[in-house]
Amino acid sequence: MEQVRLGLDDPTVLAGMGLFETLALHGGRPLELEQHLSRLSAAASRLGLTCPEVGSLRRTLLDAGAELPYEQGWLKLILTGLGRSIVFCGPCEGSEGRSEASAVLLPWRRNPSDPLAGLKTLNYAPNLIGMAAARERGADEGIWLNTRGHLAEGCTSNLFVVQGRKLFTPREGEGILPGVLRAIVLRASRGLGIATHEGKVRLRRLQQAREAFLTSSLQGVRPLVRFQGRPVGPGRPGPITLRIAAEVRRRRGLAE
Repeated sequence: MEQVRLGLDDPTVLAGMGLFETLALHGGRPLELEQHLSRLSAAASRLGLTCPEVGSLRRTLLDAGAELPYEQGWLKLILTGLGRSIVFCGPCEGSEGRSEASAVLLPWRRNPSDPLAGLKTLNYAPNLIGMAAARERGADEGIWLNTRGHLAEGCTSNLFVVQGRKLFTPREGEGILPGVLRAIVLRASRGLGIATHEGKVRLRRLQQAREAFLTSSLQGVRPLVRFQGRPVGPGRPGPITLRIAAEVRRRRGLAE
């Protein structure tokens, strides 16, 4: 991999000031390219960072994806504090939407009033610490509450809970990242006629859920089958989760 050097005067080095986007790659095609670029541009504006011209970033990502030798992978786009863009990539397994997950509740809280809330920044240490804590407890993901005591998100994912025939997910004002896959799931569920609620989601909803799932650009819709060491519902992917996952794959152009 080509080496990249950043000066000590770059806010990325001094303070972790910067942004990133991770895109799933399928058959040389970056998925949800425009949505990722739009989120990056909006976040850069919010932080006062200079963002390269979107057309230039688009061409760079398309060219990088076309050159990769593997069928499925990822592209990471970094925007530094001084407005420099860096792209690198890697392969990933073809398990999108099929891998079951377990999660535990983390002892720390997300703060919806944090100036970085809702942004995908290079100040990423809390996420790594949360993932390490979850894995020490034998789980795949750590779930955050926010400072209001409501469910927020996973370290690398957004959270959805199914009760009855209704779908619940924390709203953006709860301090979560507005995930690209999260937005696709919301459109897909409503398109399927599933009652969908964005708002305050209390812990007991997840504790009493019949189904739950996590979403991210790389993992797609991932059934959450265990929480705090106990089964979620019957401990296997539920029918609403599977139905939404299939529709999301269709909308992403991944349907078999």
